[in-house]
Amino acid sequence: MTAGQQQVRSAVLARAWQRIPGVEVLSAGDGGPLTRTVKKIIDPLVIRTAARPRLGRPLLDAAAAAEVTELLLADAARLRATAAWFTHLKRQRRALRITAGNVQDVCFPLAYELATGFGLPDAAAPERAAATLREWHGEEGVAGVDQLSGYLADPRTIADLTAELRRRWHSTPHSPVADDFVALLATVVHGFTDEAWQALADTPAGHAFGLALRQPGGTGLLARAVGEVSGLPAPDLGLQRGERTAVPPLHQRDETGTELLERSIERRVRATLRRAGPGVIADLVDEELSRTAAGFGLGSPVLATCFVLGVVLSPALRPLDGPDSGDLPEFARRLNSQVSREGYVLYARRALAGSTPLTAHPDDEILRELREFAKRFLARLWVRLHGFDVSGEVPSAAADIRDLLTGVVRSTSLDLRTKVRRALVASQPRLEAAS
Repeated sequence: MTAGQQQVRSAVLARAWQRIPGVEVLSAGDGGPLTRTVKKIIDPLVIRTAARPRLGRPLLDAAAAAEVTELLLADAARLRATAAWFTHLKRQRRALRITAGNVQDVCFPLAYELATGFGLPDAAAPERAAATLREWHGEEGVAGVDQLSGYLADPRTIADLTAELRRRWHSTPHSPVADDFVALLATVVHGFTDEAWQALADTPAGHAFGLALRQPGGTGLLARAVGEVSGLPAPDLGLQRGERTAVPPLHQRDETGTELLERSIERRVRATLRRAGPGVIADLVDEELSRTAAGFGLGSPVLATCFVLGVVLSPALRPLDGPDSGDLPEFARRLNSQVSREGYVLYARRALAGSTPLTAHPDDEILRELREFAKRFLARLWVRLHGFDVSGEVPSAAADIRDLLTGVVRSTSLDLRTKVRRALVASQPRLEAAS
């Protein structure tokens, strides 16, 4: 498909949005949706880009653009009701003197939820909006994270939850990784066909790999898989501190590091609150205990398998080394090329990290972050997969998994781009003096 046949996604959204009357409070000055409307309503709730990542790309082909337009227009009535509910929520928020959180971040999803349940507001709307806000913030304006902190402050609750976590952690049945699993991984990363991905997704080996990391020799098993698939040694991927995954602590304050698989229950539930919204704290904690006990801390076997796929691909992501045309699997080579050819990486490679860098004092932190790109990619991938686990929306097609991995690489790269730019600006006087 040629570039001319592709359309900028924001323009597609704007054109469709302007065909929906009555949504002015959710609109920007140009008539398109506000950035937060896209982020808090359109993408997660209408188009559901988490399950349809191909519809979240910056450029859309004709079919994807038509589907985005169709989904948005099909939800027009609910979006009008959402706009009306937002007005009530904003008014009641002022009346209740609630100041916690950004009004759009909090009220946009709540307005959509009310529109889904009740349609357009009626005479009972003010009372219903106030009750919804009280449920979200608590009767006295206490946010969900504060409710969580209060729940985890009771000594008896702490003892019971700690014992239950250890019981589930140690009683989760372990099974050996299937002999053909690594070969299936290799088949996927070399071709990424629907048939190869489905054969991989149908196996329980993703969980088995995660559970193996809790046993002696588990890290060696994962390292061998990385070597067999990517042909590269496994760097420190930030999964766990030692040879065996430790039982995660209950409280965030008790974390001993930033390792993915040893994040506290409190940190995980905080993420759940951001994604799933209000709920019974005890139930959310219980669900996270079960999720934590599963392989890689992900309840869905398919998501655990997707994480293993990310693990075996990640060592190939080496932006400072440049595009590698060696024996890397085709998909891994494409991902690394995507990062390595970024303008900021090319300049950083020359100015900060070359054999004779242009500055005598390169930014060590930036160089470390670029060298640890694989670790940062996996951290972002795990967070994204945990979000799928919480929402229950699991991408299934090979194209969706490929788009997910590509998107995580892109977002990791964009995050680093800002940091590299700051480092290069700070180094500019030295670079000019050396040129």
